[in-house]
Amino acid sequence: MSALNQHFVPLWRSRGLRWGLIVATLFAMLMLALFELVTWKATSLLYATLDRSIGEQLELLAARPSPMLPFMITSRMNGGPAVVTQVGLFLPDRTPEVGDLLAIPPDLVLDGRPHESRSDDGASILHAAGKALPDGRILVVARDATESLAVRQDFIRAGLTLAVPGVALTIALGIAFGVLSNRRLRRLNDTAEQIMGGTLSLRLSADVDGDELDRLCAIFNRILARLDEGMAALRNAGENIAHDLRTPLTALRARLERAHNAAGDDTPVGRMIDDCIGNVDQSLSTITALLRIADLQNGWRSTEFQPCNLAVLLEETVEIFQPVAEERQISLGAVIEAHAYVEGDWDLLVEAIANLVDNALKFTPPGGRVDVFLRSRVEGPVITVADTGPGIPPEARQSVLRRFVKLDISRNSTGRGLGLSLVQAICDLHHFSIFIQDNNPGCKFIIQCFS
Repeated sequence: MSALNQHFVPLWRSRGLRWGLIVATLFAMLMLALFELVTWKATSLLYATLDRSIGEQLELLAARPSPMLPFMITSRMNGGPAVVTQVGLFLPDRTPEVGDLLAIPPDLVLDGRPHESRSDDGASILHAAGKALPDGRILVVARDATESLAVRQDFIRAGLTLAVPGVALTIALGIAFGVLSNRRLRRLNDTAEQIMGGTLSLRLSADVDGDELDRLCAIFNRILARLDEGMAALRNAGENIAHDLRTPLTALRARLERAHNAAGDDTPVGRMIDDCIGNVDQSLSTITALLRIADLQNGWRSTEFQPCNLAVLLEETVEIFQPVAEERQISLGAVIEAHAYVEGDWDLLVEAIANLVDNALKFTPPGGRVDVFLRSRVEGPVITVADTGPGIPPEARQSVLRRFVKLDISRNSTGRGLGLSLVQAICDLHHFSIFIQDNNPGCKFIIQCFS
C-alpha cells in the first residue's frame, strides 16, 4: 500500500493529470446537462402533444349538439380502430351516463384545459380535460399518461446507457492524458538529472514538428550543445597546455640533473638544485595525472576490457599496502563476502582502489582502521573502502571528486588533489557509480560496479 501511495502522490501532483481530470469532469458535466436538457425538452414535447390532442377532442365533442353526444361517444367506442383516449359523459351529479371513462378524476378542474390528475382509484396518472355543457352535463376527455411516462423512462434509460460509458470514457481519457503527460515529463526529468550529474552528451527527446514542450526541449538541447562545445574546448586547452609543458619541463629536469651532478650533493647549490628537481617532478606528475584523466574521459581504454576477479584484485591491493599500514600503526584488512567478476581494465581498477586505500591510510590516525569490503547485490558487486579518519563533510563530498580540490585537513599533504578525480574518471569509464558516506567515525567510499 505504501508503494502505491508513493507512486500515486507524485502522479496526482502532476499538472497534466490534474488538468486532464478537470477537463474530463467538465466535459462529463456538460454531457449530463445536455442529456438532462434533451430529456426535459422531449418530455415537454410529449406532454404538449398529449394535452393538445385531449383539448382538440374535447372541443370537437363539445361543439356537437347535446342530444348527439351519447350516440357519438358510443359509436366511437364500438366502431373504428382501438383508441387510447377515454371519454365520459356525466350527469350534473357526476353520475356516468355514457363512455369508457367511468368516473371524473376527483381533483380535475372543469375549465376546459388539460390537467394532470389521478384516476378515481388512484392507480394511474391521467391527463384530462373537462367542461360543463350548457345542459348541465359534464364532458370529460382523458388519456392515461402511464404510457408517456414509460416512454420517458425508456428514453432516460437509453440516454444513461450511452451517457454513463461516455462519461467514464471521458474521465478515463483524461486520466490517460495525464499519465502520458506525466510519463513524458518524468523521462525528461530523468534525462535532465543525468545531465546535471555531468553526462553532457545526453539530449532531451524532442520531435521536429512537436508541441511547445518539444520546441522547449530543442532549445535546451542547443544550449547543451553550446555548453558541451565550451567544456570540450576548455578541456582540450588544458590538455594542450599539459602536453606543451611536459617537454620543456622534462628538458629542464635533465639540465638540473647535469647541474646537480656538477655541483655535488653536499654543496648549498647542489641541495638547492635538488629541491628544484623535486618541484619539477611534482609538476610533471601533475601533468601526467591530468593527461591520464583526459585519456580516461575520452574512453580510449574501454576497448581493453576483460573479465576481472574483484576478490583477487582487492586482496592483492590490500597486500601491497600492508607494509605502509604497519608502519603507520593502522589496521588494514579485506572482507570478501562474495566472489564477483566485472568487465573492466585490471590496471585501472587496481589504480582506483589503490588511490582510495592510499587516501584512507594518509588521513587515518595511528591506531585507526581501514577496511576494504566486497559485497554482492542483485544488481551487481559493491566495493567499500572505509576508514576511521576525520571524515569528509557532506557539503564537500561532491566537490572532492573534482580536479585540484583539497579539503582544509589535507592542505599540508603532498597530494595534488587529482587522486579522487582519477578514481571518478575510472568509475565513469567502467559505468560504475561512486558515493561517499559517513562511517562514524571517518568516511567510506562506495563503488557500485553496475550501471
